[in-house]
Amino acid sequence: MCVPDEKRELSLRYTPRPRRIEPFRTDTLNGQTAMPQQTPPDIGQMTARMAANQAKVSKLIEQLDKSLDDLVAATVRRDWTAVRQLSGDLADGGRKNGYRSISALAQRVCEESERPDNEIEVKRSMIRLIGTCSRAKRPRAAAH
Repeated sequence: MCVPDEKRELSLRYTPRPRRIEPFRTDTLNGQTAMPQQTPPDIGQMTARMAANQAKVSKLIEQLDKSLDDLVAATVRRDWTAVRQLSGDLADGGRKNGYRSISALAQRVCEESERPDNEIEVKRSMIRLIGTCSRAKRPRAAAH
């Protein structure tokens, strides 16, 4: 049988003590940086990159008419080598500048022109490409 002092001693020994909670430090944890301090983004640098990207896109849009005219002329001449080259160039330009739909359709024209006796499919793909390019050239409505 336990006497009251023994009970108290046993209860103190086996009762979990509340742990001291250490504040979370953001500078170091075990000698390593836990959460590096982030510097705010350089707005000037971001603006310059956005302007450069916009210039590339604008240049692509300006060149679409000439590229499409050359592509149509090569198709009319049935110069499939030139069609492949021009549509491949247009696909690369679209891919680099984020115009995936133009890139995909130009790539399709390129692939269609590689097959012999496939003139009708090449022309169908050209019509789709011309429509997509005309939509890309349209100015977007300003958000209100």
